Amino acid sequence: MTFAFRVAAAAALLLFARVTAAQQAMGTLVFDVKSFTSEVPLKPKVQRQLETGGIDWGVKDGQVVVTLVNKRFIDFDISHMTRYGKSESLQLPAGEYRLTGIGIEMHTSFSVDKVLAKGAYFNQDVVTFRIEEGKTTTLTIRPIIQKDMTFLIKWYLPALMTSVTTESGSTEEKAINLRGPTSIAWPAYNGPLKFKPN
Repeated sequence: MTFAFRVAAAAALLLFARVTAAQQAMGTLVFDVKSFTSEVPLKPKVQRQLETGGIDWGVKDGQVVVTLVNKRFIDFDISHMTRYGKSESLQLPAGEYRLTGIGIEMHTSFSVDKVLAKGAYFNQDVVTFRIEEGKTTTLTIRPIIQKDMTFLIKWYLPALMTSVTTESGSTEEKAINLRGPTSIAWPAYNGPLKFKPN
């Protein structure tokens, strides 16, 4: 009986040690936002104003959310605002991560609800990456107004060109906030990221 108890206790301790080690497997995420640039001429005053901006984002449970929609309309902990030309470094659990970009095309309206309904959309899981234990993964975002984005210039919304860099190299840049064939319009999105008042 004593021997069986010792074997069971040893097995329980071993299992606890493995679970604890798995829980403590951490890696580093660097959220690197490059300086704002434009391929088209901007008035100096507009250029200065835009250069003081930044990107609102949050990370939780394997999900990263970057939003151009005001965070009061988003049901996710958007607890970071990284200014253009700055970076942040976080220790996060190792594992797979998915990035969702919430974009908006501005429309004039007297109602915020109508602006969201007409212009806001979700680019769900548009970038996926992995954080490895003890290693660094860099998420680089390059905000840029491109020549072929003239429809956005009036509102000065840059394309957020995003790439992932690990020890094995970098991915191609992808615009995470532009509307595309897979974008989900605000009214059609019924997922957990849209705040729904009671």
